[in-house]
Amino acid sequence: MIGRALVPLAVAISGLACAIAPAQAEPVGCTTSIEWVHEGSNHYYGRGNVRCDTGRYKVKVVCSDLQAGTGYVVYGTQVVNAPATATTTCHSGNVARSVHAVEDPPPSGVTGCVSWAEWVAEGISHYYGRGKAQCDTGRYTVKIVCMNLQTGGTYVVHGTEVQAPDVAAATCYSGNIADTVEAVPR
Repeated sequence: MIGRALVPLAVAISGLACAIAPAQAEPVGCTTSIEWVHEGSNHYYGRGNVRCDTGRYKVKVVCSDLQAGTGYVVYGTQVVNAPATATTTCHSGNVARSVHAVEDPPPSGVTGCVSWAEWVAEGISHYYGRGKAQCDTGRYTVKIVCMNLQTGGTYVVHGTEVQAPDVAAATCYSGNIADTVEAVPR
């Protein structure tokens, strides 16, 4: 009788042990670097590397096309376990601005957000007034605090809501600059 009662108890305890087993650790202790890429006679500072002490991850690089004044995000395709190095490269001739570890599998919610500002060209007028944000997971929009350089006043502009990993974008009023840019969860 006691043996029969212990079997369900043992099953319940083993089920509990499985339920509380730790999940794969998030990447911590990450170091990033940017290095030169050499393609024939073309040399650009466009390769991003990330190495973490723990976790499973891939690399994400925020790149800039200096000719067009625009930015974009490139994800590495290789997922690695710590302490391996994950690497990816911007499009040919473009520079890496920042490098980030992306947890694999990605957590829920809005995570891994990066933001940047870009040039806007309107005829002969050029101003640093477009803000963009990109996250690894979740739904979000971009929020820009814009500054009118003539009055010194600031105001906020929000972009449309997007789903990761799409890029959210918004632009300040003509001639005004993006003072700060950030992703806002929805």
